[in-house]
Amino acid sequence: MNHGELRTKVHEHFTEVLKKAKARRDELGPYTELEKERIADTIRLHEADNEDFWGMMQKGYATQQYQSFCDASGVPQKQPAKTQWAILDEIRRAWIGFHEAMLEHNKTFEAYNFSAPPSTPDSAPESAPRSSDTVPTKAAKKPPETLSSPLLSTLFSERKAEAERTDQWSAKLVNDYKSWTGLFIELQGDRPVLDYNKSDARDFKNALIELPANRNKLPQTIGLPAREAIQTAKGLNLPTLSVGTINKALARLQTTWNWANKQLDEEVADIFGPMKILDNNNARNQHDPFSKEQLQTIFNSPLYTGCKSRRFRTVPGDTDLCDTSWYWLPLLGLWTGARLNELCQLSVKDIDQEDGIPLIRVHEGDEDQRVKFGKSRIVPIHPELVRLGFLRFVQSQRDVGRTRVFPELKVGAMGYHSEQASKDFSRYIKSIGAKTRKTSFHSFRHTFKDACRHAGVNPDINDILLGHALTGMAGRYGDGIVPLPVLYEAVCKVTHKDLSLRHIAGYQ
Repeated sequence: MNHGELRTKVHEHFTEVLKKAKARRDELGPYTELEKERIADTIRLHEADNEDFWGMMQKGYATQQYQSFCDASGVPQKQPAKTQWAILDEIRRAWIGFHEAMLEHNKTFEAYNFSAPPSTPDSAPESAPRSSDTVPTKAAKKPPETLSSPLLSTLFSERKAEAERTDQWSAKLVNDYKSWTGLFIELQGDRPVLDYNKSDARDFKNALIELPANRNKLPQTIGLPAREAIQTAKGLNLPTLSVGTINKALARLQTTWNWANKQLDEEVADIFGPMKILDNNNARNQHDPFSKEQLQTIFNSPLYTGCKSRRFRTVPGDTDLCDTSWYWLPLLGLWTGARLNELCQLSVKDIDQEDGIPLIRVHEGDEDQRVKFGKSRIVPIHPELVRLGFLRFVQSQRDVGRTRVFPELKVGAMGYHSEQASKDFSRYIKSIGAKTRKTSFHSFRHTFKDACRHAGVNPDINDILLGHALTGMAGRYGDGIVPLPVLYEAVCKVTHKDLSLRHIAGYQ
């Protein structure tokens, strides 16, 4: 099959997909502003490099898209690897065109065009589920004649306004609360807060259990109402939300209910707390530390031995990247255990020294600098980072007048410097074969904690270096302040057995 034949097959297939999608959109009505933003995000996601995109979406999704297209178009599934990649590339491009066409189609809702017949179909498209197969949307209860409490939408607007005025919520947190509250209102209706009861919270939890993960990014479910997305997910066997995500959603609503209880004269019962699901995935189960094999793969990869170019970082070559965040962030994670955003947001002033001990100040400073729970701390710089030239690199940033250690890392839509860096790192370790389901940049924190434990570092010192709250009696007594020389002594004990970085030249 030549390229022209392939594009014809893809065009014919997606023309039918688009036709049915437009008919379904005509029934549902125009996109909301939030839905339009999500579609724009999906288009940007699909505009990534072909292999990067399918790597992000995971093998199962790529396989499902490939097989679905082949089945519908009659193209044999068994193809050479090069042809399979070409097919996936055309599918990716077609989805971009699909979403752009749907946004254009949405404009037809803005005005009536009497020169053409209405677009509403006379009958439902063949792909539309039968009414007996769909789950009916739960009807909102009729509000009483005299409201005893504000509507949930009104109360949430007041809570959000207070949080923004007092700088309690980051942009990411605002979006999180809006999304889960909006979903609850979509499923249970916008009613007076006191009108909801445990059955509403239970229905919400049950819907969350069946809700597809990433439903606002997947082409099959983007823009669909929640209950329709659930039915689509069942039909396609799409992965659903994790227990942790379900509990987070319940916790967001629980927090709003607790705030309402403090504001209103009537008692507002906690209906969400009892609905949380027992989650055996504690922090250790959610993220694994890197194994010695993974560490060797990462630090013996082209990023540290020379790569083809900045774009082709996984391909060996002569390009030295020791002046980039790609190079330094994994090394800093390995020897400090700091969170990714804590490292990405560092200013050159945060790299300091006291009594000859080099250190990093992790703190909330500028409006863009955030630390989890607001817990500032000092982390001594490990001698290995000094040997590799980290201090020389920071000084070079000072010398050219830069105020941030990694100025190329911009604040993302959610208010964090780490958004792009997190994606870049995950793609990189996946490309070099060092990625597993439970490893990400956060795994460096577990690796560092284990290294401290193996070196005999006092557990309290270990927690202080990582910015954890001290547990038990240690957290109740004393000021929690440890002299810098004691912290430095602990950091110097840390080693990573079986890992050598001697081949890395560092920043000269």
